[in-house]
Amino acid sequence: MTLLRLEFFKGRRRKIAVLCLACLGIQTAWMVVDLLRMEPEELSQGWMQLVYTLLLMDAITLPLTMAALASRTCELEHKENTWKLLETLARPQALYRAKLTWGAILILGMLVVEMALFVCFGLALGFPREIPWGKLGLTVGNVFLVSLGIYALQLGLSLRFVNQAAPLAVGILGSSAGLFILFFPQWAQRCLPWGYYGVLLQAEMLWDPVTHHVSYAWLHTAPSDYGLLALWLLVLFAFSYRAFVRKEV
Repeated sequence: MTLLRLEFFKGRRRKIAVLCLACLGIQTAWMVVDLLRMEPEELSQGWMQLVYTLLLMDAITLPLTMAALASRTCELEHKENTWKLLETLARPQALYRAKLTWGAILILGMLVVEMALFVCFGLALGFPREIPWGKLGLTVGNVFLVSLGIYALQLGLSLRFVNQAAPLAVGILGSSAGLFILFFPQWAQRCLPWGYYGVLLQAEMLWDPVTHHVSYAWLHTAPSDYGLLALWLLVLFAFSYRAFVRKEV
């Protein structure tokens, strides 16, 4: 808990809150524009469209946000060369848990605020009053798990590279992959951690080529996909953990 409090105090000077608010601002502007373009007959499927659009936005914006968040989390230690000093106060394993927990708190807080905002927008626009809390909660949980794994990957990269250009480049590539891999078959999406935003999608868009009509439907994630995600999380956590434990100081 002491190390976690230290991460909080260090984060106040790193403009991490501004970073999270910027991500939320971009997503909110995107979602508002998308929702305002809905036709009256589309309101009955509004919650499905909201979940589908939300996952599309998250797949594009969150990988880069995770890269920037991890970079800012490790920046002070690199800039002031304080790794050796920190390891006189705590074991590397404890430092790793503190930074990972700090990131998890930020990610979960950002996703909860994001969903609360969009639920309010949906109700204001006339979406059905029967809110699908189960699907919305599952969406937040899925996005949190995928984002936490990507944050762990970026945390390990940000630790290993003093120059943060390389980790940020991986984040940019991850954002691009998160967008384009949605148009690939699911077996291809399962091959990259960024593809699990699409694998765990809770709603799909149905396009009728004859009538040019767009509709939405709920999806159910197969248990095997959660098993594959768990394997990916183990790999990503192991990579970042090894980077902390084997850090040369």
